[in-house]
Amino acid sequence: MSKYYRPLRVWCCVSIFSCFATFAEQAPVIVNLMENSHVCNSETETARLAENEQLQEMARALVEFKATKFCFILPSAAAVQVLEQHATYIKFDYKSQILYTFAKYVQAQTHTLAQEPTY
Repeated sequence: MSKYYRPLRVWCCVSIFSCFATFAEQAPVIVNLMENSHVCNSETETARLAENEQLQEMARALVEFKATKFCFILPSAAAVQVLEQHATYIKFDYKSQILYTFAKYVQAQTHTLAQEPTY
């Protein structure tokens, strides 16, 4: 009866190891945001503002005065994990929140997290 379970065990092992290989290939990218970055919690609002530099500056001036429903100023510089990168803005994870900011607030220095291989 054990000879019938052997292909199943091999298939399970191959599946598990392929998952580890896929996970290792996708090392998270960490970027540093500048101090006082204009950050939004809505991708549609961020995409709309990213299309027009003047509109973006007006929205920033508004949120410097008072945070809005969609946007606010992130007062301190922060290292965040990039989830998606678009031409003019990024989607990132900050303290377990999905947020968006404009490319001009991302500092040039980026790095990936080094992951220890687990066996």
